[in-house]
Amino acid sequence: MFSKLVSAALLTVLAGRALAFDSFNVTVGTTVFQAAEVLAFPSTPVIASCATQCQSAQTTITACATNDPTCLCAPATVGPLLTCEQCCFTALIAANKPAPDPRAGSNPAVTGWTANCKALNNTLATPMALTLPDSWDGPFVAVFPTAIGWVIAVTGGVLGSSLIYMLCNM
Repeated sequence: MFSKLVSAALLTVLAGRALAFDSFNVTVGTTVFQAAEVLAFPSTPVIASCATQCQSAQTTITACATNDPTCLCAPATVGPLLTCEQCCFTALIAANKPAPDPRAGSNPAVTGWTANCKALNNTLATPMALTLPDSWDGPFVAVFPTAIGWVIAVTGGVLGSSLIYMLCNM
Protein backbone atom coordinates (compact mmCIF):
# COMPACT_ATOMS: atom_id res chain seq x y z
CA MET A 1 0.00 0.00 0.00
CA PHE A 2 2.71 2.44 1.07
CA SER A 3 4.94 1.68 -1.93
CA LYS A 4 2.04 2.28 -4.33
CA LEU A 5 1.36 5.63 -2.65
CA VAL A 6 5.02 6.62 -2.92
CA SER A 7 5.13 5.49 -6.55
CA ALA A 8 2.01 7.50 -7.38
CA ALA A 9 3.40 10.58 -5.62
CA LEU A 10 6.73 10.26 -7.43
CA LEU A 11 5.00 9.84 -10.77
CA THR A 12 2.86 12.92 -10.11
CA VAL A 13 5.89 15.02 -9.16
CA LEU A 14 7.88 13.92 -12.19
CA ALA A 15 4.94 14.49 -14.52
CA GLY A 16 4.52 17.95 -13.01
CA ARG A 17 8.20 18.73 -13.69
CA ALA A 18 7.93 17.48 -17.26
CA LEU A 19 4.94 19.70 -17.91
CA ALA A 20 6.31 22.64 -15.91
CA PHE A 21 7.45 24.66 -18.93
CA ASP A 22 4.75 27.19 -19.53
CA SER A 23 6.78 30.28 -20.26
CA PHE A 24 10.24 31.48 -21.18
CA ASN A 25 11.32 33.35 -18.06
CA VAL A 26 14.48 35.37 -17.54
CA THR A 27 15.57 36.06 -13.98
CA VAL A 28 17.43 39.30 -13.33
CA GLY A 29 18.35 39.57 -9.68
CA THR A 30 15.23 38.51 -7.82
CA THR A 31 12.78 39.59 -10.52
CA VAL A 32 11.44 37.20 -13.13
CA PHE A 33 10.59 38.63 -16.55
CA GLN A 34 8.77 37.05 -19.48
CA ALA A 35 10.67 37.01 -22.77
CA ALA A 36 8.73 39.98 -24.18
CA GLU A 37 9.46 42.02 -21.01
CA VAL A 38 13.25 41.73 -21.11
CA LEU A 39 13.67 44.75 -23.39
CA ALA A 40 10.70 46.70 -22.02
CA PHE A 41 12.86 49.03 -19.96
CA PRO A 42 12.32 52.80 -19.85
CA SER A 43 14.33 54.83 -22.31
CA THR A 44 16.59 57.57 -21.00
CA PRO A 45 18.66 60.15 -22.87
CA VAL A 46 21.77 58.03 -22.26
CA ILE A 47 20.42 54.91 -23.99
CA ALA A 48 18.20 56.72 -26.51
CA SER A 49 20.86 56.12 -29.17
CA CYS A 50 20.09 52.39 -28.89
CA ALA A 51 16.38 52.73 -29.65
CA THR A 52 16.70 51.33 -33.18
CA GLN A 53 18.61 48.21 -32.08
CA CYS A 54 16.31 47.62 -29.12
CA GLN A 55 13.14 48.08 -31.18
CA SER A 56 14.45 45.61 -33.76
CA ALA A 57 15.23 43.07 -31.02
CA GLN A 58 11.84 43.61 -29.37
CA THR A 59 10.08 43.06 -32.70
CA THR A 60 12.04 39.84 -33.27
CA ILE A 61 11.21 38.53 -29.78
CA THR A 62 7.54 39.46 -30.12
CA ALA A 63 7.36 37.73 -33.52
CA CYS A 64 8.27 34.41 -31.91
CA ALA A 65 5.29 32.26 -30.99
CA THR A 66 4.42 32.72 -27.34
CA ASN A 67 7.09 30.99 -25.28
CA ASP A 68 8.61 29.08 -28.20
CA PRO A 69 12.11 28.23 -26.93
CA THR A 70 13.30 27.15 -30.38
CA CYS A 71 12.52 30.58 -31.80
CA LEU A 72 13.62 32.52 -28.70
CA CYS A 73 17.00 30.75 -28.63
CA ALA A 74 17.60 30.96 -32.39
CA PRO A 75 20.54 33.07 -33.61
CA ALA A 76 18.07 35.35 -35.44
CA THR A 77 16.54 36.28 -32.06
CA VAL A 78 19.58 36.13 -29.82
CA GLY A 79 21.71 38.31 -32.12
CA PRO A 80 19.47 41.42 -31.98
CA LEU A 81 18.95 40.94 -28.23
CA LEU A 82 22.70 40.90 -27.64
CA THR A 83 23.18 43.89 -29.96
CA CYS A 84 20.60 45.93 -28.02
CA GLU A 85 22.04 45.02 -24.61
CA GLN A 86 25.61 45.69 -25.79
CA CYS A 87 24.60 49.09 -27.19
CA CYS A 88 22.95 50.07 -23.89
CA PHE A 89 25.93 48.76 -21.90
CA THR A 90 28.41 50.74 -24.02
CA ALA A 91 26.29 53.93 -23.82
CA LEU A 92 25.99 53.64 -20.03
CA ILE A 93 29.74 53.18 -19.64
CA ALA A 94 30.51 56.09 -22.01
CA ALA A 95 28.19 58.38 -20.02
CA ASN A 96 29.33 56.93 -16.66
CA LYS A 97 25.71 56.60 -15.55
CA PRO A 98 23.92 53.80 -13.72
CA ALA A 99 21.38 51.73 -15.62
CA PRO A 100 17.82 53.12 -15.39
CA ASP A 101 16.53 49.55 -15.02
CA PRO A 102 18.24 46.24 -14.18
CA ARG A 103 17.45 44.98 -17.70
CA ALA A 104 19.13 47.84 -19.60
CA GLY A 105 22.67 46.97 -20.67
CA SER A 106 22.53 44.07 -18.29
CA ASN A 107 24.87 41.11 -18.32
CA PRO A 108 22.58 39.30 -15.82
CA ALA A 109 19.70 39.63 -18.30
CA VAL A 110 21.85 38.15 -21.07
CA THR A 111 23.09 35.40 -18.74
CA GLY A 112 19.51 34.66 -17.66
CA TRP A 113 18.45 34.33 -21.30
CA THR A 114 21.35 31.96 -21.97
CA ALA A 115 20.58 29.91 -18.85
CA ASN A 116 16.94 29.56 -19.85
CA CYS A 117 17.91 28.39 -23.34
CA LYS A 118 20.35 25.91 -21.85
CA ALA A 119 17.73 24.65 -19.37
CA LEU A 120 15.39 23.99 -22.28
CA ASN A 121 18.11 22.08 -24.17
CA ASN A 122 18.56 24.79 -26.80
CA THR A 123 22.28 25.33 -27.09
CA LEU A 124 23.27 28.74 -28.40
CA ALA A 125 25.73 28.80 -31.28
CA THR A 126 27.80 31.51 -29.61
CA PRO A 127 27.90 32.22 -25.90
CA MET A 128 26.10 35.41 -24.99
CA ALA A 129 27.96 37.91 -22.83
CA LEU A 130 28.49 41.64 -22.92
CA THR A 131 32.00 42.92 -23.50
CA LEU A 132 33.64 46.08 -22.29
CA PRO A 133 34.05 48.78 -24.94
CA ASP A 134 37.55 49.52 -26.21
CA SER A 135 37.33 53.07 -24.86
CA TRP A 136 36.93 51.84 -21.26
CA ASP A 137 40.07 52.56 -19.26
CA GLY A 138 39.06 50.64 -16.16
CA PRO A 139 37.92 51.73 -12.75
CA PHE A 140 39.58 54.83 -11.35
CA VAL A 141 41.69 54.16 -8.29
CA ALA A 142 42.59 57.18 -6.20
CA VAL A 143 46.21 56.76 -5.11
CA PHE A 144 48.23 59.20 -3.05
CA PRO A 145 51.33 60.69 -4.65
CA THR A 146 54.58 59.14 -3.41
CA ALA A 147 55.55 62.08 -1.17
CA ILE A 148 52.14 62.12 0.57
CA GLY A 149 52.37 58.35 1.02
CA TRP A 150 55.70 58.73 2.82
CA VAL A 151 54.33 61.45 5.08
CA ILE A 152 51.36 59.26 6.01
CA ALA A 153 53.57 56.20 6.61
CA VAL A 154 56.07 58.10 8.78
CA THR A 155 53.29 59.81 10.77
CA GLY A 156 51.58 56.46 11.33
CA GLY A 157 54.86 54.89 12.40
CA VAL A 158 55.65 57.68 14.86
CA LEU A 159 52.16 57.61 16.36
CA GLY A 160 52.20 53.81 16.59
CA SER A 161 55.65 53.73 18.22
CA SER A 162 54.60 56.46 20.66
CA LEU A 163 51.50 54.49 21.61
CA ILE A 164 53.49 51.31 22.21
CA TYR A 165 56.07 53.25 24.28
CA MET A 166 53.31 54.79 26.44
CA LEU A 167 51.61 51.43 27.00
CA CYS A 168 54.90 49.77 27.98
CA ASN A 169 55.66 52.47 30.58
CA MET A 170 52.33 52.36 32.41
